[in-house]
This record gives sequence, C-alpha cells and structure tokens, in this order.
Amino acid sequence: MTNVMKKTMTVLSVVFVAFHLYTAIFGTMPGIAQKSIHLGLLLVIFFLGAMIDSKKTWEKAFTGLMLLFSASSIIYITVLDESLQARAGIVYPADLMFGILLIVAVFEACRRKMGNPLVIITLVFVAYAFLGQYIPGFLNHPGMPLKKFVNLIYLTTSGIWGSPLYASASYVVLFVLLGAIMSVSGIGDYFTTLATSAFGSFRGGPAKVAVVASGLFGSISGSPTANVVGTGTFTIPLMKKNGIEPEYAAAVEATASTGGAIMPPIMGSTAFIMAEMLGKSYSNIAAAALIPAILYFVSVLFAVDIYSAKRGLKGVPRDQLPKMRDLLKQIYMLSPLIFLVFAMCIGLTVVRAGLYTVIITLILVEANPKTRLTKEQWLQIPVQTVKSAISVGVACAMAGIISGVIMGSGLGFRISSILVTVAGHSMLLLLVLTMVVSLIMGMGVPTTAAYLVLAALVAPTMTKLGIPDLAAHMFIFYFGCISSITPPVAMAAYAGAGLAECDPNKAGYKAFRLAICAFIMPYMFVYNPVLLMQGSVPEIALCMVTSLMGAYMLASGFEGYFFKWKLKLAERPLLIAAALMLIFPGWLTDVMGLAVLAAEFLSGKVFNRAEEGVSATSERA
Repeated sequence: MTNVMKKTMTVLSVVFVAFHLYTAIFGTMPGIAQKSIHLGLLLVIFFLGAMIDSKKTWEKAFTGLMLLFSASSIIYITVLDESLQARAGIVYPADLMFGILLIVAVFEACRRKMGNPLVIITLVFVAYAFLGQYIPGFLNHPGMPLKKFVNLIYLTTSGIWGSPLYASASYVVLFVLLGAIMSVSGIGDYFTTLATSAFGSFRGGPAKVAVVASGLFGSISGSPTANVVGTGTFTIPLMKKNGIEPEYAAAVEATASTGGAIMPPIMGSTAFIMAEMLGKSYSNIAAAALIPAILYFVSVLFAVDIYSAKRGLKGVPRDQLPKMRDLLKQIYMLSPLIFLVFAMCIGLTVVRAGLYTVIITLILVEANPKTRLTKEQWLQIPVQTVKSAISVGVACAMAGIISGVIMGSGLGFRISSILVTVAGHSMLLLLVLTMVVSLIMGMGVPTTAAYLVLAALVAPTMTKLGIPDLAAHMFIFYFGCISSITPPVAMAAYAGAGLAECDPNKAGYKAFRLAICAFIMPYMFVYNPVLLMQGSVPEIALCMVTSLMGAYMLASGFEGYFFKWKLKLAERPLLIAAALMLIFPGWLTDVMGLAVLAAEFLSGKVFNRAEEGVSATSERA
C-alpha cells in the first residue's frame, strides 16, 4: 500500500509540474481554476505524504480524512467556477460544507508544514471575524455570520483565491521548479564551488565563502533556514577548521542565508508576490532591491574581514581550493541567471521569463555529461518542486484567509486609524512601530506569509502618511526577512547553531550584530528613495559609493577595528554615526561622514596605533 501511495505522489507531482508548464506556454486558466487546481494538487500530495509518514492508525485515518476534505472541496469549487459570477453572494448549504472542509484542510496542512505560529495568528483573525461584536473600542465590528465568512473566504477572490495564491499558481511555481532543477542537477553546487575558489584564499576565506555562496543560493531558495541547512553543512565545518569560533560561524551562515531572500534576481518567491500586490513589473522590484542587497552583503563581508584581521586568521591554501581555471570552463552554468535578468530588462513577462529560463537550464544540464540527469533525477525534480511549492502555496492560502477577514471586517481601516493616531504625524514613530510589528510577525513564520499579512495590515497606513508604496512594501519585506536572525526567536541562527554545535542564543545575537546594516537600511530608503534606484544616474552612483564607505565604517564601529587600528571606546559610536551619515543620501551628510572618515584615518596614521602581532596589510582583504 505504501509503495502505491509513493508512486501516486510521484505521478501527481509530475502532473503538477506538467500543468504549470502547460499553462505557462498556453496561458493561465480563467477564473479561480488555475488557483484551485494548483492548491488542490499541493494539498492532496502533501496529505498523501503525511499518510505514509503516519505511524498510528488513528493518525493515518485522520490524515486520509484531510486528503478527502481537500480533494472534494477543490473539485467542487473548480466545477462551480464558471457560475460563481452569477451568484451575487448567495451561499447554498453545499457551498457552506465544502468551504468549511477546505478551510480546515488548509489549517491542518499549515500546522504540519510550518508549525503553530501562522496557524495561531490566522485563528486570531478568524475569531475576530466572528466575535467582533463582543470586542470593545475601536476594534468593534458587527461580526460575520458563517455564510458571509465562507462566501468571502471560499467563493470570492477576496479570500483564499486572492492575488497571493494567483502569484503562486501562475509564476512563482516556475521559479520553484528552476530552483529544484539547479539543486538536483548540481548547478547550485557550482555556485558554492565558485565562491570557494574565488574567496577561499582570502583572510577568513571560509566565512567569505559562506557569505557569497549563501547569498547566491538563498536568492533561489528563499528560505533562510533551508539555506542554512543546505550550504551550512559545507561552510560551517570549514569556518571552524579555519579557527573561527562556532557561534560566529553559525552567525555568518545565518546572516548570509537570510540575506539571500533580499538578493536579486530571484529573491526567493516574495518578490514576485510583491510585484503582484503593487501592480508593478518584477524588474522594478528587483532594481529597487539591488543597492540595499549589495550593501547588506558588503557590510557582512567587511565585518568578516575585520573579524579575521583582528584575530590574524588566514585563508585556505590555494592548492587546497578548486581550480578557478577549471571552474571558468563551466561558467556557462551562470547563464540561466544572466538570461533571467536580461529577459526581465527587455520587458518579458514574469511567466515567459521564468519559462524560458527553465528551458535554457534544462538544455545546459543535458548538454554537459557531468550534470546530465538520470531517470531518477528527472523524477526528483517534480517531487522537490512540489515539496518547496507546498510551503508557498499553503502560506498564500492562509494569508488569503487573513486578508479576507481584514477586508470583510474593516480591520485594515481600524488598524490604519489607530497607527495614525498613535504615531500622529511622525513618520519615524510609525516606522518604528511597523518595524516592531514586522519583527514579531516574522518570528517563526515564513517570510512570504509574514510579508503578505503585513502588506494587508500595515502597508496602507504607511502610504497614507506619504511613504511611497514601493518603499513601504520593501520596509516590511526587509524586517519580515531579518526576523529570522532577530533574537529571541532567530530561527536561521538556531539552525546554524545546530550545525556548529554551539549556544544558539549567542549565535543569534552575533547574527543580529552582523546584520545591523539591514536594520538601518529600510529607514534610509524610506526617507530617501535614491537607495531604491529612484533618482538620476549620478545621484544613484554617488549614493552607492558613499554607502559602501558607510558600510565599512559601520562594520568597523561595531567590531572596534578600523583599517589596521584598534578603536578606542569613544571612537566607535563616532564612527557608527559617520557611517549612518554616509549611508543616508545627501551632500551635507556625505561631507560630514567623509570628514570623520578622513580624521579617523589621519589619526591612525599619525599615532600609528596598529596592534602588535597583527599586520592587516600582509593579508588580502
């Protein structure tokens, strides 16, 4: 029986991939059919796998019931699709039954796949929908009858079948497929090997390899914790062997893996959903994310370099590293990502760009005997695609439930009113409140789900106070991402600590300090959108140069080490303040920051404060 179920899962996974490739070529299905078939296949495959893993009879029976709930409710709504427009809010008993069955199945899939946090958050919103009349104060609303709730969540595009699930069903899945192809074929490993060869011989080389490799791989995977496990298995032992303390090694890997979700061109899956939410092209989103992402990773590289200089750490001997000459012969493996960027720039739709990138990647894989796929690997691709797509699809469905409650109850308007009242006309106070909410919401919740909830709940308030919509969405996106390395619930750092066999709390706090630039950057681009590529070419170029200087000074201030000199206690806050001035675009702040930089450099030269036994210039940075 188990073998039959496994084969059924594999067949359905192939059907899932084939369905999305077909609709990518010939056009998505109208109405909610594209979304319902997408979610239905994911839920059925997921519960089939859960039945296989179930050990107890009652658990297997319960999982089978969830599978039945999923399949029946999806078939019902798909068949009903064409007549929904004529319903005008009428809800029949069968609608009510199948709607409840699907909502229960989505909750159970979320609980099993992503744990309790998102389930609890969504349940709070559902309870609010039904019990709003009993809540005093500004949150009070008349309450939703069951029929209205099911109609909103199950029968309209304001609930489960909203724009988040549409993005997942139409084009996010293509990039999940691309990531699976790269992972199974070994192209993903090529990124790590290339980073190892390029950066391994520098001082603290293994840590720099972790930063670059995790950034490249994380852009595709989009999951900080999964990225830590994927690349950290290789990089963390290498860092420890190089003399880097375990907590710092775990922190470096966690910080870099978290940054992958904000690194173009793919940025996990959230960027595509953001483009859908904002009604902007994906190329606009990727371009806006570029400078902040570069500054994020450069600041981490600077911090790692300064850490290594302070401790006199050396790189891996060149003869122990992969040969760059051999790797350059396979440089064509980067062509899928290069093509993707090019396709976006010339105006191809996200679906077409994703489809063509998948095709090009498969051609490259099959052209090289070393990466050519076996029959087993061909079957692994759809299985792995579904495994990754389940998290995104279920998160989007849960976010749709929350979004439906927010719209149906008027909660969005009420939250906007209270935030505006509390913040007054202070944009800074509103940003601080939004940051706190985003960090709390993101703790233990997947980045996509955290962003979707915040986009519906908080972003409208930010735009009401005059913050550009792109900057507002980027702000909550950033803090939703870096919640993975924000204590006390720093999930990515905990995963790294498990691999490094060290104290997870210490790893979390070190990761927080390494990523300090990411906590500052969102404020900067809200106040001056030049950092989001919103300006003239000279303005953007100058902003980039001064921000890189600021990133170095920021790392120096926190590490207490500048160029090759140990900083005095009083100098560190001064250097951090100057760094913020350089990162914030504007000629006055740039001049002030450069003045401090020059003064600090001359002070070090004149007083020759280089530490004995450490020659930072003898090693390559």
